[in-house]
Amino acid sequence: MKKKNKETCPCGCGKPFALCCGRLTKVVSIEQFGLKKAGQQLRRKLGAFTDQPFLAREVVRAQKIYLDKISNEMIEQYDEFILERCFEWLIFDYMLMTGETIIEMFQRSPDLTKQEQQLIREWSQSRISLYEVENISSKNALILRDLIVGTQITVCDPNAAQELDQGMVLFMRVLKVGNEYEFSTSGLTLPAFCRDLLLEKINNDLESYCSKKSIPVSEGINIYLKDNACLLNSWVIEMNLNYPAPIPIDGKSSKGITESEEESLSSEIAREITNILLDEYYDRWVDCPISALNGLTPRQACRTSEGRKFLKEILYELEQIELERECNGEPYYDFHKVWKKLGLSRGKTSNHGTSLYLVKNESDIADWRQNHTACQWPYPSYAQVALQVLEDLSTRGCSRNQLNSALRLWHDFCWTERPAIRKSNVWVATIIYTMARLELDRKVNQQELAEKYGIASSTISSNFRRLCLTLELLDYDHRYSTHKPAVPDLNVDYSLLARIWKNNRI
Repeated sequence: MKKKNKETCPCGCGKPFALCCGRLTKVVSIEQFGLKKAGQQLRRKLGAFTDQPFLAREVVRAQKIYLDKISNEMIEQYDEFILERCFEWLIFDYMLMTGETIIEMFQRSPDLTKQEQQLIREWSQSRISLYEVENISSKNALILRDLIVGTQITVCDPNAAQELDQGMVLFMRVLKVGNEYEFSTSGLTLPAFCRDLLLEKINNDLESYCSKKSIPVSEGINIYLKDNACLLNSWVIEMNLNYPAPIPIDGKSSKGITESEEESLSSEIAREITNILLDEYYDRWVDCPISALNGLTPRQACRTSEGRKFLKEILYELEQIELERECNGEPYYDFHKVWKKLGLSRGKTSNHGTSLYLVKNESDIADWRQNHTACQWPYPSYAQVALQVLEDLSTRGCSRNQLNSALRLWHDFCWTERPAIRKSNVWVATIIYTMARLELDRKVNQQELAEKYGIASSTISSNFRRLCLTLELLDYDHRYSTHKPAVPDLNVDYSLLARIWKNNRI
């Protein structure tokens, strides 16, 4: 033990092991335990305070400012995550019309305990910043260096330690809780090679900001980070899109690549190559004469209603080829790009001639189990998903109307979107989760479904957003929900995602 105490700590701080990570034992002081509990309660209180009616207009204004700096494509794809970060920014950095932030206003609340007052004084000064993972200790402690301020901190977070690698860059807010630090909410990560490029951009902007205010850079950093958190967030998101992590060519990584991951990676590369080649092909195709269009080019055919009618038939046929490739697990082309090149609205694929099996009583489920392939679906795999959904919902005690609603929801989505089915469990869990949200059933959650079906909860979340956007699902949606709003309000956004956004808390 004595030898271990004299060794340099593996976290890279330069201190003896016994004076750094060696002190991270299971013993926690009563004071520190109390502060952690107070911190959890304080987060809930801040969320409830921000959700009060007198701040409603400020919330709408803040949301517009925050989202205006982010592309619509990114918002649609990662809406819950982005809204969660927007909510955090609203509390810590957004300047109210009164000239203060929400957390500064909340500091005057009379019902704060002594520990909560101690925490909120420190939290009100915290700023979102850029951190580099310098080391990850054996105790799941992340050694982080603030690349903008220059300080070093340790965050004990086992989950983050499993996800991150040394050298990665994080964009997030860190909160001091007694002698420890915690992440405020979900953050953004960037590969190590993006660090210098982003840091140079931030430093140049920081110098320009301080020059305009006639203050030294060292004094202006804190104000800059508070005033420009939105802007920095958009830069990090943009860099994530434009500078994806390079693929290692030596077959090695710090955590290794499994065979399934390697196969997935190869599939993604093949798809990218397919998209690049067909992008070039369709760029030329839209201006080539087509005999089926009486010698007109697709772009020329768009100019008349009759031309558009024949052109859409051709496009649907070409799109079907790509959909079949996707369902077979082959490299496929995102055909939405062709519709976009021509400025055409794809609309919903016709489901003429399809039949939807409705559940009338319990015996119908047994009949469906024997004859589900006889019902008309775009592909047999969709019918298999429907069968699993019915079986799961039946065990949960769902009513006949709820079973039919789930079936109709999946049926409509299949004929509109034609999703690729590689693992039926993914879409089974997604449909069950969606129905739970429509039926206001809080007993069903993503984590429970993810564990039951052996998939990632983030996959359910991603597919749920896709389904909501495709079918434009509403809160109390009359097509699929058995509930109705008690007092409909014409001024309320009843989209299903809007209700979930409202419930986001840090």
